[in-house]
Amino acid sequence: MTAASARLLLLGTAGAARRLAGIVAGVAVAVAMLIVLLGTYLHMPDRDERTAWQVLVGERLETSADGTTTAPDPTTDQMLIASRQDYVHGQLVTVTAAAVSPATDVAFPHGLEPLVPGQFYASPAVADMIDHLPADQFADRYGELVGTLPDAMLRGPDERSVLVGAPWETVASNPNARVQPGFDTVGQRYDVTTYRVILAIGSIAMLVPIVLLISIVSQLGAAQRRERLATVRLIGAGRRAVAGLSALEMGAATAAGAVLGVLAALPLRAVASTLSINGAQSFPADLTPSPAWVIATIAGVTVLGAAVAWWQAYRDDVGAPGASRERAEKRVTGWRVTTLGVGLTLFAGSAWVANTSPAASAAAAVVLIASFAVLTFGIIIAGPWLTRAVSSAYGRVAARASAVVAAGRLTRHPRSTFRSVAGLVAAVFIVSVFAGVVSSVRAITVPSEEPGMLSLDVVLAHADAAHADAMVAAARDADGVERVVVGYRPGDPDAAGVVMDAQDARAIGATAVPDAAAVMVDTFAMLWGTSLDVDAQAPVPEPADGTEGLEPAVVMAVTDGSPAAIERARTALDIAGDRSLAPTSRTDAAAGGAADITQELAVLAYIGMAIAIGISALALAVATIAAALERRRTFGLLRLAGMPVAQLRGVVATEAAVPLASTLVASAGLGFLVAWILVITLGNGLEFTWPDGRYWVALVGSTALAALAVAASFGTVRRSTEIDSTRFE
Repeated sequence: MTAASARLLLLGTAGAARRLAGIVAGVAVAVAMLIVLLGTYLHMPDRDERTAWQVLVGERLETSADGTTTAPDPTTDQMLIASRQDYVHGQLVTVTAAAVSPATDVAFPHGLEPLVPGQFYASPAVADMIDHLPADQFADRYGELVGTLPDAMLRGPDERSVLVGAPWETVASNPNARVQPGFDTVGQRYDVTTYRVILAIGSIAMLVPIVLLISIVSQLGAAQRRERLATVRLIGAGRRAVAGLSALEMGAATAAGAVLGVLAALPLRAVASTLSINGAQSFPADLTPSPAWVIATIAGVTVLGAAVAWWQAYRDDVGAPGASRERAEKRVTGWRVTTLGVGLTLFAGSAWVANTSPAASAAAAVVLIASFAVLTFGIIIAGPWLTRAVSSAYGRVAARASAVVAAGRLTRHPRSTFRSVAGLVAAVFIVSVFAGVVSSVRAITVPSEEPGMLSLDVVLAHADAAHADAMVAAARDADGVERVVVGYRPGDPDAAGVVMDAQDARAIGATAVPDAAAVMVDTFAMLWGTSLDVDAQAPVPEPADGTEGLEPAVVMAVTDGSPAAIERARTALDIAGDRSLAPTSRTDAAAGGAADITQELAVLAYIGMAIAIGISALALAVATIAAALERRRTFGLLRLAGMPVAQLRGVVATEAAVPLASTLVASAGLGFLVAWILVITLGNGLEFTWPDGRYWVALVGSTALAALAVAASFGTVRRSTEIDSTRFE
């Protein structure tokens, strides 16, 4: 076949350019997302490794029986390092304290000058906070700002990190202090498996609608070129030759779409870099794969498009002589469901291995991703069988003419009818997985006043006998502090709580306080209870003998509740205390949990699903139009026999609604089952819960898009069944 003949055959039909333009646009959108996801996936370990200097890898200090630590004398070739979390106006700040000798040989990371006590380096985000907040609310906590941390030490531009120079004795008092020869440069490759698995799943979510879109558009092209392809077959063109033409067409279109997608990834990368991943935004370079990976992506998508189109044309025997009459598909059987069984078994097994064997977690993550792909494509493989089973039952109860016609085609063509809705079904499965996982992390992002829990306007700081008096005095001098409460360690070392005056207990939020001069209150439960367990009950104070002779354990500042007063109290307590643990409020306790991570996962999931659902809705519209064109002869005869156009439209709508309704619930249920497996095996004690409102919005949106996609084909149904069109047939 000559090049001119092939060009005439492929591009000589009405709408050929629009059809190919749709392919190019759909592939471009998906590839742009793929490029960003791929870059993020590849750079995730390196991104976290930039913060290796924060990792404590040295030996712990010796701890005596009374709980005090013993640090070695300062030397030029060693350092003490400790870390803690600080808070300012609800923002988490990672503080790394380093102590070195005056003549130290320890090299600070990336050429930074060694710090002396009272100096600190801050990330640009923290430096900006210092510029915009009064010193007594934040900057005074660390001393003198002598420079900013370079990008090479940060995961992203908004990371809030501080490197503080501190006295040797102060760092030694921190329970997690370590002795090491210098800052770590390699790190322990922070556990980013969850994020990498999610990114890989997002990539699969992009590939599924691409494959289906190419397959469906190939079907539409064959329907539009039916007569020409049949003529080519009659004059000697073989089945492989016609399939090769289809592969050439789709390969060129997907290659063009992939190249445009790479270009579209540039502005998309700028937007995606503002999304928080694992606690920080990303630098644009962290979302950019290497040129080799970009070329491999373009080649892979092109080969995938050509292969799908070739197989579709070859399997359907496009243009075969005698194909002007509708032919039933090969019967689908229940073996298709076994793919789901294999995928589910592999998924559950790999998740269990990743949870129980940290050494094998990397390999298990690969199997986890692969098994998820098997499950996703397994839904597409098993869908025709479920469609056939439901349509057979539907056909037995169908009464209207449109329902009878639709049930007949659903039974004879379960593959092609399900293929039209497969993208939406797969998208619902994936979004159900994400929704089930992210909704199971029920951290309290905006805590409210709860009876018996620590009041939101109270700042709690751990204390000891050496610092308690100074902390009390500093807190009383802070503007906005209305009361200072001291809690003492009880005489019984096994008792849970601290002893304080009964009136002080009521002031910090305790309820059911007994009628006694002194009471024992579990301030740990009052502070962290609902952050660690949403069903936690408020602790009940117990009578105590008094505070005489007891050592201070905590100092609490009761403020007027204003953000400025809370931060002033926190700063005052921090400066006067031992600096090993940051003063904390109940709002900080909630914000420091998994809420931020939950929000990150939810945002990533729903953005990806919005794109996947959009492409799937486009594929459904194309598939519905293709199905109408394939049956324009049948529809034309039905219309000549007196069937109104409205009923023909009802046939088209029913053929989309039945497979969608029958498989949507099953795919959502399978998605929740997969989410349950993830939560139970990798959730670290999380409880599986129902998804939030965004999931139901996504389901309603998917259904609405499906209805619009089907409605888009009604014009084709009317035009292809007019008298002139039917006479030509």
